[in-house]
Amino acid sequence: MAYEEVSRVEIIELLRRWQAGGSYRGLSRATGLSRSTVQKYIRVAEECGVRRGGPPPTEAQIMALVKLHVAGPRKVATPAQDVLSPRADQVQRWLEVEHLQLTRVQELLGQKGCTVSYMSLRRFVIRRGWWRLGQDRATVRMEETKPGEVAEVDFGRLGLIWDPESSRRRLVWALVVVLVYSRHCFVWPLFQQRLEDVIEGLEAAWALFQGIPRILVPDNMPAAVAGPDPLYPRLTRGFLEYSQHRGFFVDPARVRHPRDKPHVERGVPYVRGRLFKGGTFLGLEDMRDQARRWCLEVAGQRIHGTTQRMPLVVFREEEQAHLLPWDGEPYDVADWRTATVHPDHHIAYRYAIYSAPSTNCPPGSKVEVRGDSKLVRIYHRGMLVKVHPRQPRGGRSTDPNDYPAELTPYTLRNPDRLKRQAAELGPAVGAFADRLLSGSLPWAKLRQGHKLLRLGERYTSERLDAACQRALTVDLIDVRRLERILVEALETEAMPGESDGVAPPLPGRFARPGSAFTHRNGHAALVQREDSQEGRTS
Repeated sequence: MAYEEVSRVEIIELLRRWQAGGSYRGLSRATGLSRSTVQKYIRVAEECGVRRGGPPPTEAQIMALVKLHVAGPRKVATPAQDVLSPRADQVQRWLEVEHLQLTRVQELLGQKGCTVSYMSLRRFVIRRGWWRLGQDRATVRMEETKPGEVAEVDFGRLGLIWDPESSRRRLVWALVVVLVYSRHCFVWPLFQQRLEDVIEGLEAAWALFQGIPRILVPDNMPAAVAGPDPLYPRLTRGFLEYSQHRGFFVDPARVRHPRDKPHVERGVPYVRGRLFKGGTFLGLEDMRDQARRWCLEVAGQRIHGTTQRMPLVVFREEEQAHLLPWDGEPYDVADWRTATVHPDHHIAYRYAIYSAPSTNCPPGSKVEVRGDSKLVRIYHRGMLVKVHPRQPRGGRSTDPNDYPAELTPYTLRNPDRLKRQAAELGPAVGAFADRLLSGSLPWAKLRQGHKLLRLGERYTSERLDAACQRALTVDLIDVRRLERILVEALETEAMPGESDGVAPPLPGRFARPGSAFTHRNGHAALVQREDSQEGRTS
């Protein structure tokens, strides 16, 4: 610790001006000492008996001030070499093994109590040969966009984190959204890149920005881009419908052309180096909370290398007001599929069955199906022909009006043909098929009839006939439960109440009469139980 030396003459001049009525500010300006130093000298002088407006200080009082050396101490910066040398191995491992960015290394050192400037750390690692300067490449600056005009989106791999729901480590990805004008960013960690996952991340971004940009420039993620053509890219129907709902246009970047979205291209390595590496996460939700705070407190409040301004400040002062309005209503993600109308005038969508009108969609027609959380819509040649409520897995939604008014010969023959094929497997199978395909709408059970025939191929006709006989006995006309009988081999077991000629088992050694378990007359029951036990032992 070094001290600023103040001579005897300067001390006397300071006291002389102070006794003459000078203020601390005036004394500091006249003597060249800081105000804190002036205050320290005056305080010690008053303790020694020197008074404002009094006689000049004595020799003893002046010597007391000179010997005390109460002038303000100045801290001498410790060389970064001495501070960083004990942590050299840790810094080397962060750079060469974990491949952290130098700014992230500086943050981690600060968390461990080692505070150094970025340039000092940079000089330290360059001298050690752990970090080399990259070669500058010639680049062309893009034209600046208007506030709220463009946002760029990129996907990138971060690494493995622990997933409490699956109790294993899973690969986590980052969806990074950067507003081009302000450079304000949003990060959304996720496990998969499905359409609903991407839209969920974009919805979270609009919630953070409290607005939507007019143009979105994504990379060629499968959830958004179906055909990555360099001139005429084709968007997926679900993502295109989402962009129409929110009011923004989509302009995908070309494949392997990172300069089409230069503002976000370095975003994923930046997130990986500054947020993910060296961090601790309890799960995906915890990582998303940390990413949100990181966007506001770290990435948003840094001095951007290009704009030399804080992205969050620029966003709030200049860009946020120009974004499209965001209503805050959650978006119901729609799923589009192509289906074929089966001979029973139904389609299969998401493991459920829905009827299609026979007048517009005869069997064999190709239809487009749009499903959301509540409804399933069927389109034929671009025209909406049917709307059903969404059914759970294994469910069925049938409108009787969708069947033809008059059954065609093919429809009439189909149930009869199934009955004949079932009768060939056994009399009980034929009787089961007759019961199954009876009624005014026999073609509604054609799928179950075909499954009945397949059970005969899988489990032999003998076992199927026995199972059908057992099902008919209890009036169980259900092909799925019939299959359960075959899977568990229950067709040969005796029915309840049937006699198999076997004598009933003898009472056990410790069998008790029913009166032994009554509590009404406790003493009488106890005596009766003791008598019965004595009778068995004799």
